[in-house]
Amino acid sequence: MKRNKKEKKGSQWEVSFSPIIRYSLVFCAFVTAFILLGGALLSVSRMRSDAKASLNSSQAQISQRVTGAINLLESLASLPDYYDPEIPPIDKVKRLDRLSPYFGYMMICYVDKNIIVYSDGAEPASLASRDYMQQLFATGQRQVTDSFAAGADGTTLNYTVAVPLKDQQENITGALFCAIYFDEAVQILKESAGSLRADATLIGSKGQIMSSTAGLTYGDSVMEALRDDTLFGVTSDRLEELMLAAQPGTYWSIQDGSLCYTAYRRVDNTNWDILCTVRFETAFSQVFPFLCIVASMTMLACIGLMVFIRKYIGKQMVVVDTLVQSMGELEKRVYQSERPESVDFQEILRLTSDGLSDGLTGVVTRTVFLNKAEAHLKNADPEKVKALLFVDMDNLKYINDSCGHDGGDIALKSVGYILREYEKKYDGVVGRYGGDEFVLLLTGLDDQKELRAVLDGLILQLQSKIQSGGQNIPVQCSIGVSIYQPGMKLEEMISNADEALYYVKQNGKGYYHIHQN
Repeated sequence: MKRNKKEKKGSQWEVSFSPIIRYSLVFCAFVTAFILLGGALLSVSRMRSDAKASLNSSQAQISQRVTGAINLLESLASLPDYYDPEIPPIDKVKRLDRLSPYFGYMMICYVDKNIIVYSDGAEPASLASRDYMQQLFATGQRQVTDSFAAGADGTTLNYTVAVPLKDQQENITGALFCAIYFDEAVQILKESAGSLRADATLIGSKGQIMSSTAGLTYGDSVMEALRDDTLFGVTSDRLEELMLAAQPGTYWSIQDGSLCYTAYRRVDNTNWDILCTVRFETAFSQVFPFLCIVASMTMLACIGLMVFIRKYIGKQMVVVDTLVQSMGELEKRVYQSERPESVDFQEILRLTSDGLSDGLTGVVTRTVFLNKAEAHLKNADPEKVKALLFVDMDNLKYINDSCGHDGGDIALKSVGYILREYEKKYDGVVGRYGGDEFVLLLTGLDDQKELRAVLDGLILQLQSKIQSGGQNIPVQCSIGVSIYQPGMKLEEMISNADEALYYVKQNGKGYYHIHQN
């Protein structure tokens, strides 16, 4: 402290706050640097998690699409309707054309043993020049192609999944194949990787770029693109070996001056790979606003602390002044008119999905049904008859075509409403299994006689007409039934009911059939 030439606010002592301000600024700079360092470390951690999450999402969705196509084609290939060469190709094509819209394929086509393709509305054409068809007929194995130009214009890009048709003697009688839209894979990459601000690249079996959200050129070699980057812990040649061996992995790199983290993995049932890359600046930009908030709060806290200290010291100086004045009076009394030459005083410081129910029909979703049905079977009265009903609308496509999708929605709602009544009446649970398929588990039936009475009444209720827009919309359903036997699993009941439903479909539709164990 030092003596002031003038009194300030009633105090004769002046305190210099320059050191406090200086040290506070140094402290704020240190804290800001520490916050930025922490943000950088958090960004590095986030790069790993975001790259892996985007890879898991995109890989799972593309794998699911390809695997779903394989499963569909192989299930169709097991039917004599398709592998029997005696059945006219046009009949097979018509059946396939009815399936294609439900599964979102560009086309589903039939190929005979001479590698001639048949599709609705087009002349038969030879696919003998297609490498994948030659491979299929030579090995008898299913094929999943890279993207290639097809169609009449020769410019439409798509992926093809093909499976062989074999008779009971394992002789190849032809093939079935479906085409998946190229843009569908592009959209999957954009949505799954884009939501996490990652760049995703789909690599073909020969290392060529098939699709990329990072702006890489279609058809270029991905390894050539990586040779301009600086890779850590792996070389581009070693990376190519690992990808050819279908081994998943990760690596760090410098791309265009930016630190990047990449995760890669093979797509199931294909020779494709997916690379998902997250850049440091992308991850840092996501945490930067929060870092700014923390830094601002720290600075405000420092400013507030300095203001508090200043006010506190100001109040204490009033006490010091009072003490000094008292000491002055005391000195006068002690020394009378004499005083010491000077008096020295020292200076003194923070939040839920896939809905549980189907938004259109009001019944539970497939996943919820499977969980609830398991619990119902486990807790059901052992003396009661328990049955699983597989209900399928026979004419939803006709309703959609003739009355529009609004009419189809009304029909689905009607079916869902009826099944929910039976669910409540017979201690059951009902769920939507697919587009026009429902599953209903009943556990409160006295005997099989009551079951048949319930089925007779239900099939009549499901065969009705609905008024919509001045039109009478016909509704007709077929039902496959499986009766629970001790030790039977829910999956087995569903499978048996599905077989019974198939029997109804093959024998006129519009009725029910009970599976015979």
